[in-house]
Amino acid sequence: MHRLLKRQIRKYLSEEDQLKYKDFLQTIDLAYCDFDDDHKQLELILEKSSQELFKLNNELKNTLAKRTLEVKNASERLETVVSNITEVIFQSDLNGKWLYLNSSWERITGFTVEETMQCSIPDFLHEEDVSCFSSKLKELVEGIKLECSSEVRIAHIDGYYKWCEVKARLFYDEEGTIAGLAGSMKDVSKRKDIEKEKNLSEQKFKILFEQSSVAYLISKEDKFIECNQACLDLFGFENKEDFIDNYVSNFSPQYQPNGKLSAELSKEKILVAHQKGKNKFDWIHVKADGTEFPVEVFLNSISLIDENVIFVVLTDLSKRKRFEQELIVAKEKAEQASRAKAQFLSTMSHEIRTPMNAVIGVTHLLSQDNPREDQISNLNILKLSADNLMALINDILDFSKIEAGKAELEKIDFNFRNLIKNIAASFKLKSKEKGLDFTIEIDPRFPKYMLGDPTRISQIISNLADNAIKFTDRGYIKIRANYLYSKGENIRLQFEIIDTGIGIPKDKVHQIFDSFSQADSNTTRLYGGTGLGLSITCKLAEMMNGKVTVESEMNSGTTFFVEIDLAVSAKANTKVNFTSDYHTEDTSIKGLHVLIAEDNPVNEMIIKQFLTKWNVTYEVAKNGSIALEKVKDAKFDMILMDLQMPEMDGYHAAKNIRELGAEHFHNIPIIAITASAFNEIRTKVMEAGMNDFVTKPINPEELYVKLKKYVP
Repeated sequence: MHRLLKRQIRKYLSEEDQLKYKDFLQTIDLAYCDFDDDHKQLELILEKSSQELFKLNNELKNTLAKRTLEVKNASERLETVVSNITEVIFQSDLNGKWLYLNSSWERITGFTVEETMQCSIPDFLHEEDVSCFSSKLKELVEGIKLECSSEVRIAHIDGYYKWCEVKARLFYDEEGTIAGLAGSMKDVSKRKDIEKEKNLSEQKFKILFEQSSVAYLISKEDKFIECNQACLDLFGFENKEDFIDNYVSNFSPQYQPNGKLSAELSKEKILVAHQKGKNKFDWIHVKADGTEFPVEVFLNSISLIDENVIFVVLTDLSKRKRFEQELIVAKEKAEQASRAKAQFLSTMSHEIRTPMNAVIGVTHLLSQDNPREDQISNLNILKLSADNLMALINDILDFSKIEAGKAELEKIDFNFRNLIKNIAASFKLKSKEKGLDFTIEIDPRFPKYMLGDPTRISQIISNLADNAIKFTDRGYIKIRANYLYSKGENIRLQFEIIDTGIGIPKDKVHQIFDSFSQADSNTTRLYGGTGLGLSITCKLAEMMNGKVTVESEMNSGTTFFVEIDLAVSAKANTKVNFTSDYHTEDTSIKGLHVLIAEDNPVNEMIIKQFLTKWNVTYEVAKNGSIALEKVKDAKFDMILMDLQMPEMDGYHAAKNIRELGAEHFHNIPIIAITASAFNEIRTKVMEAGMNDFVTKPINPEELYVKLKKYVP
């Protein structure tokens, strides 16, 4: 029996009553048990529902917390974005009182957001812009416009105003009522300044264009669309209407001096101006009265908003052409006079040289023919006079060559130290005869071999040394060679020719370098000479990119300083021993990969033999086109480029290689192979982008030195 029913029965019924109502009580017991089962089921359902409700409640809390965090983060990000926007973001009510401002306001105006929020928009506007703001706001409120935009002046904390572009529209509250303005402000002060400068520049240009004394013209292709007064004056027109809307051919002869039609040639010149941006040339125009006149035309292609026009500068060449013609005539006369002078000096010198050779020769024969003692003195006088006369003739010949521009410098390898020593040796005996010491000093930094004209260098030093001995009666003569500095492959050197002679008066120093001039009129009588030696020395030094200066003190001596430039010879480097086993001694070029661009089989074979001996790998291209393709496809350390090849020569091949995009093509060493080392060839080689050259027939020593020089 159910526990609850049993408790109640015991409490209210006796055992007899229990027996009496036994069936009834069993029925009730069954009902209690069923109720109990239903109650347990309900508890289970309630417990399960409670658990589900608890779970849902937790999930709801988590979701709410997550969404709250997302909203917070989004708000912070939005605030960060707004704060970092360069433009001012604002909100205000309809009276202009600030409701919101981002931090850009402080950057633009200098006022803090906090102090600004106590004010309104009109408080910061320029007084002339307040009415504009009010009218724009009215248009928004009345629905005339959905958005307004205006440029106004906003006050800065430092007391001046900044131009700002303001854009604004209305915003509404939850009930749909107008709440105020929302918008942005952008600082346009710099743009305003640029516009102001542009307007000022346009005004200046207009003034310069209209009032300039230079003839200016603007054309659209070959049609005139604008000009200034100077242009009208140049063509002889009074009214601009008579000149504008004409074409170049209307004021040009039918043909230009080169034989081309003016109408066609003008279009060609304009096309070049459009392609290159500018074009400059001479032209023949025709004035209003039909008179032809020469002008220099300078075309500038200018891009306007919707089209390109040509800005033309015209310079009248009439006076210059007349002056040039007069100058040509004067130049021809001067050249004729110079040629006549040079020819006269040359002819007379050569004419004198012929009998002088006979005089010197006979004097030499007579001196060897056992002359008597009284004849020896006369023969010595005759020999000395003849030698002096020959020296004068040589000076005149040199001077006439230099003056005529026919003197040329050689560029050959020579032993620098031996040259100086040989010059000194030739003067030591002469110095000894006068009882003078003669010494030389050579800077040890000089390389053994130099590249230049040893004959002319010898002439410079000899002229000065001869003068030093001539004007010195006691003391010494010294030649000193000083190494000043190096620049690239050139050395700047200085010769000092020092003597303890009679010296030169300070007021006469500037005269001694003039042709046919000496420091004193007595000098010629006492010492002889033409006065050409120093003039020739100066001109020779100038030809070597140098100069001659002097320091002197009367009765104490004179020092001449000669500065010239000389190149270092390839022989100055370590000598190369081209034996069969040389590559085992010097491996600096071993492993190079070289492209040989050479169409001559014999030259190709010679180069290949040298490279093979030095353990240098190679490929061969028979012309410049093949060389260009090989360089694109493979990586080489160096290129040996013959200049004369079929299809594409070495000059064009080198230029095309340099124009390839990658840095390697700009830096790869290109060595020209040429049969000529003349200056014009060297210049063309360098202009084509090549680094150096070797001459044919190829000297293995020279080739090896050049390869070694450009080893990457």
